[in-house]
This record gives sequence, structure tokens and C-alpha cells, in this order.
Amino acid sequence: MFSLISYGEVLVDFLPTSVNDPSYIPLAGGAPANVAVAYAKLGGAGYFAGGVSEDNFGNMLMQALENEGVNTDFVKRIVGANTALVLVSLDSCGERTFNFYRHNTADMQYGISQVDKINWQNMGFFHFCSNTLTSQPMYSDTLYAIKNAKRNKVLISFDVNLRQQLWQELSLLMSRVEACIEESDIVKLSKDEAEYLAKIKQVDVDVYVQYLLLLGAKLIVITDGPNPVQVTCASFSIMLKVPKVSPVDTTGAGDSFISGFLFSLAKSVENDESIDTLYEIIEQREYVSVAVLFGANCGAFTCQKKGAFTALPHLTDI
Repeated sequence: MFSLISYGEVLVDFLPTSVNDPSYIPLAGGAPANVAVAYAKLGGAGYFAGGVSEDNFGNMLMQALENEGVNTDFVKRIVGANTALVLVSLDSCGERTFNFYRHNTADMQYGISQVDKINWQNMGFFHFCSNTLTSQPMYSDTLYAIKNAKRNKVLISFDVNLRQQLWQELSLLMSRVEACIEESDIVKLSKDEAEYLAKIKQVDVDVYVQYLLLLGAKLIVITDGPNPVQVTCASFSIMLKVPKVSPVDTTGAGDSFISGFLFSLAKSVENDESIDTLYEIIEQREYVSVAVLFGANCGAFTCQKKGAFTALPHLTDI
């Protein structure tokens, strides 16, 4: 079965013990790390590539990754840099707001020399998010990693996952995100993100989705919380319902979804092990529909638990 390598940040989420309680619990998180963990917990080979501090929080994060079965061969421990921290607030519906503490932290210092050490053999997916696009040299390093993955015939998965408050120059967001979409095979956005980007382009979401396909993306997946998932490629566009749940904490739900989606695709070609077949099925309605529904069940499971790593499902939970 094809492996997944997830590139970017692992950080500490400080989650409230309850909606009205000012106490916080430090938990391992970070969208790319969540995806690697989720893939590993489902039974795949999940790799994480990123910078991790040598401070106490960094030690905690390394232990958390390894405890969940993530391969950390391509992690770089960064001396003299702190771990990024996120203060998460939850409303009564489990929806989140964030306060980031991220300035020259370890996750921002994983460079080209580290990318060159990645062994791409048997990698099916390279997954990344937009938090490594927010400043230089991270943005250039991310593009370098994407292009290395493509040269090695690895499928590119991009969860846009916008956190506007992290951008040093918000005016660069659109061009950088679209430059990465040009290089990506699968692009996942929330409905809010799709509307935000479409508004900048001064078009509606459906027109913007078609524009993303023209840029080069093969498959566009738009999630909308409890509402149906919109899936669009050159040959079809469908809406797929998701399970109805009462969310406790939506942290990691989107990461759980995309990891489950990719895991399902990998399982579909498990007996073939041809990367060409993997590329083919992302534009085939039958396989994509099954993968979306599996991913949606993973996301629904995660919504009903607190935290990120701890809330991600094992295969037996789905």
C-alpha cells in the first residue's frame, strides 16, 4: 500500500477543558502532523517531514508522533528555536477560533537541505497545507518539496486550510496559494475558504472551481461542516452527504477527512501498486465517492472527541 508523507508544522494546541473553563490542556496538533497521524492510525505508513524544536514541547511532540506510529525519519530537530503554540477557543457548537504564537519557531526552519534527504520510494501522496506558504523562505522551500515529489511521481494533495492571521503579507496569499494549486493533483478547501478566494477573484464559487481545474488541479473537494461535500473534476461534479453528528470539538476534523480520503484511494489500488493507477482513479466517480464517504466518516468520528491526535480514528472505529 502506498505511503503518505505530510509536510509542514507540528505544534502544541492548548485546548480549553470546557467552553466556560479558563483552564487549558496542551495537546499535540498541527494540520500536516494530524494527517500523518491519521493515516498511520488507519493502518497506512504515515511519514512526517518538518522541523521540531529541542525544547520540552518539541520532545512531547516527537513522542506523540512516534506513539501513534508515524515515521519521523525526515523530521529535523531544530536547536535554539521554540515550538509554535496555538491557543484554541471553542464555542457551544465545538467551532474554533485561534490565537497563534509562532515567530521563527522550529516548524518555520525546515529547509531545502532537509527536503533533499527524503526518500520518495513507495510514496503515494505528498500532503501539505498553506501554513508553510506564509513567509519566505518557507514558501520557496515548500515549492521545492512539491516539485521534488512530482519528479518522483508522487501524487500531490493540498489542503488549503487558510489561517490569515499567520500571513506577514496578506496580499501575497492568493498568488502563493494558486501557485501551489497549479502543482497539485487533489485540492481540498472548506466552503468558507472557497468563498474567500472566489471573492478575491470576483467570481462565484462554481466559476472559481472551474478556474482551479484550468490551473492544473485534477480534483477539487469542498467540505462544508455538516452539509454535503462538493467534489469536482473534469469529468464529473457531485454532492455527497456526510454523517450527522453533534460535534464536541472540530479540531482535526478536516485533517481526519482528507487523510481518510487518501487512505481509501490507496486501499483501492492496494493490489496494483501502480502510481499511474492511483492517478487514474482520482478522476473516476466510483472510487472518489467511496473515498469521500470514508473520509466523511473519519471526520465525523473526530468531531465527537476533544483534541487532534487523540481524536483521530483507527480503522476499527469506522
